[in-house]
Amino acid sequence: MSNQLSKITGMLDELAIPYRTVSHPAVFTVAESEQHIKDKRPIKNLLLQEKGDGRKILVIMDGKARLDLKHITQKLETRKLRFASLEVLMQTLGVTPGSVSAFSLMHEGAADVEVVLDESLLAEKELGFHPNENTSTIFIPGDALVAIVTHTGHEPHILSLA
Repeated sequence: MSNQLSKITGMLDELAIPYRTVSHPAVFTVAESEQHIKDKRPIKNLLLQEKGDGRKILVIMDGKARLDLKHITQKLETRKLRFASLEVLMQTLGVTPGSVSAFSLMHEGAADVEVVLDESLLAEKELGFHPNENTSTIFIPGDALVAIVTHTGHEPHILSLA
């Protein structure tokens, strides 16, 4: 078991959150993940940043939905948002594209990241997130997502992103 995975499962055990882990080939996109993980709602985890070196926002949403940057910009009263660069992603969440997840908030660089959760995810029986590497997925109950985000020191913005 990797160090990342053991830290994550340790946190889940501490919070008494039930989970299961599935190993699979590396996946980088929602479409690729659907080939290996059937019958589950796909999730997108996107790190956005305000123009310049502004606020960083992790958006966790339905994998098949289209991201409405204007909606998030209005709701959070931010300046123009863009996808974070590879360098910012590594510094902030300690992961590469394809490995971003709610568990990336455990990284020491994530302290100032704001979190947006699509409220529709919270009612799901099971949601899957990479344990900061894209060769496995940890499944948790949707209603545990807020507890995980809060445990990492973040107060989530729960928005309707549909």
